[in-house]
Amino acid sequence: MASTRGRVLTLLQDGEVWSGQELARQLNISRTAIWKHVESLKQDGHAIQTIPRKGYQLLEQSDRYDEPAFVSFRKGRFGQAVYAYDQVDTTQRIAHELAQQHVAEGTLVISEEQTAGRGQLGRNWHNPKHVNIAASVILRPDLPIRDASKLTLMAASAFAKALSARHLDVTIKWPNDLLLNGKKIGGILTEMQTEGDRIQAVILGFGMNVNGETIPTELAHRATSLYLETGTRYHRSELLADLLAELETEYDRFLESGFAPIRLNWMKHAAYLNETVTLNVSRTSRTGMMRGISDEGALLLEADGTVESVYSAEIAVWND
Repeated sequence: MASTRGRVLTLLQDGEVWSGQELARQLNISRTAIWKHVESLKQDGHAIQTIPRKGYQLLEQSDRYDEPAFVSFRKGRFGQAVYAYDQVDTTQRIAHELAQQHVAEGTLVISEEQTAGRGQLGRNWHNPKHVNIAASVILRPDLPIRDASKLTLMAASAFAKALSARHLDVTIKWPNDLLLNGKKIGGILTEMQTEGDRIQAVILGFGMNVNGETIPTELAHRATSLYLETGTRYHRSELLADLLAELETEYDRFLESGFAPIRLNWMKHAAYLNETVTLNVSRTSRTGMMRGISDEGALLLEADGTVESVYSAEIAVWND
């Protein structure tokens, strides 16, 4: 359930002037409590104007990335419980701890800054303050362990669809990277908690470069941001709400109808489809034509007239 602060901000999102009396009536609290919540929101950077004898008005949607801002855009059951931080080592660690406390599916952890964000193969994820999205959501799918890796592909499919709705031509680099104009804008990391041969929880973490104006020199050849590619700034909480809404839709589709419909959408957004790629597998590499993914989520590599299913590898693009 949203905090009262979040519910106040949600009501103010329409830009109209709300009297303290009407806000108090809507939320069933006192006008003094409304004043305190509004003052707290102001201190956090929300542009709320107090109009004497009339009430409160949200002047503009500031790019806040916190619980009240996210709640004002939230669309579904994912994110009904939100744990928001200014700085953490990783949202994954906190989500793991919460999952062990048996919190509900869809519980969301967000942070303005991660000091030890992780990506594929244990790489660090560059995540400065006030410009990006860093989040983890707790899932509790009734699936055998062997199907857990498909959740990464499902999430990539969902996020590509959500960004495409914003007219962004995003592609998916198997298995967990999101690309724009051939450079990485986001990544997905899924980790499990298991008991016996069943999944108790999946911690689905994701990061996205949104409004950054610069990329570290050592990453500039392989990474970018939505702002750098489009010149547009995005409200991160609103974008996060869109991503989670599509994730919820694709997740439900996966559990109800299996992987086949997810695979079809994934293929629509696949990077390097029917192109020659080199895969790094352990300490070796192999080259062939990328033919998509199988019903099991494996990459299909064609070489010398034979199509092979590859379950664990990295597509070598940037040679680092």
